[in-house]
Amino acid sequence: MAKNLASKEIVEQKLKQAAAVLPSTGADLWVTFVQETSSGAERVFSYISPGHFTWESAILVTREGKPTVICGRLDQQDFEESGLFKEVITFVQDFKEPFLNYLKALNPKRVAVNYSLEDDSADGIPHGRFLHLESLLKEAVPGVQIISAESIIGALISQKSALEIASIQRAVDITVEILAEIHAFLRPGLKEKEVYDFVNGRIAHRGLTPSFETLVFSGDRGAGMGHGTATDNPIQPGDLLHVDMGVFVDGYASDMQRTWYILKPGEERAPDAARKGFDTIVKAIVSTGEILTPGRQGVELDNLSRSIVTGAGYPEYPHALGHQVGRHVHDGGGLLGPAWARYKNTPFIPLAENQVFTLEPSLNVPGFGAIGLEEDVVVTAEGARYLAKPQREMWYVK
Repeated sequence: MAKNLASKEIVEQKLKQAAAVLPSTGADLWVTFVQETSSGAERVFSYISPGHFTWESAILVTREGKPTVICGRLDQQDFEESGLFKEVITFVQDFKEPFLNYLKALNPKRVAVNYSLEDDSADGIPHGRFLHLESLLKEAVPGVQIISAESIIGALISQKSALEIASIQRAVDITVEILAEIHAFLRPGLKEKEVYDFVNGRIAHRGLTPSFETLVFSGDRGAGMGHGTATDNPIQPGDLLHVDMGVFVDGYASDMQRTWYILKPGEERAPDAARKGFDTIVKAIVSTGEILTPGRQGVELDNLSRSIVTGAGYPEYPHALGHQVGRHVHDGGGLLGPAWARYKNTPFIPLAENQVFTLEPSLNVPGFGAIGLEEDVVVTAEGARYLAKPQREMWYVK
């Protein structure tokens, strides 16, 4: 498996998935036009390519399901040896000639290109490269209609195969192990930075990398809601503490949060105010998990969760209920979010089976700190399938 790319088995599945989705878009051809991919490529590239390109190159899928590569001769080996492409067309001096010949022979009327006004995960092609591709398409096929490939890319990224879910499950399993190690490590007086270093040390001990910057947040630090850099702030009795962390395994991410209360001398459980906040978040997660089913819109789940939190007397949390998880910790596509302008149409994209989401409502308990729980779940016809045992009770540190 080339660096930062999916396995050959997943690429094969995704190319077939693209071929199945493409006819519903009305496009005759989907073009992914790239260059120097090892130094950074658009998000969908890692799903559909078994190797990297140096020169201008294109991965092409027709509405009949035929995948083709046009690439520099020095890059052809990975693509030919993969056996995934019906045709590998090479060049030495100029990409334009074989690309125009391909287009003229196919004569597509509608071509899907990797741009989007709604979903940033599908908006991968740089503007200059888009203009260049547009000119080539119009030169080869005058009158060609260029459309967004967002629905194709959304399907590839969002709907996980069994292999992808298995990788996410392994990442979740390891995260659960590390959370148990954190629980054993915690004690009053530790600084947030010491917990942060411990978490990242346990990740590195396993030869893994974090799927995002680990967050450690103790006590009432105001409106940050648990997002901010770990500090020298000591963990003190009477604090709520939460950790937000994840790891990459086989190129797939986990993303989980857990919350503790630091007991004061003589306490056996958290005060009523802290437990009320915790129970409110649990209720929001349980209730939304029950309706995480295909066909629902993310905005419906977010509205339910948000109403539970505000109905209990807390302000609205300033983020979405949940996002998709996959090769990126924020994987793109549909969102479990409110109808806010910043989220565009993503909260209205219907859920589909085998998508993997987080459920992560939050609130702040004045004087105690933030309640942060986050579960990784799979969309099924019966509702959320939790990839780890969810936290339903406050965890305590003595």
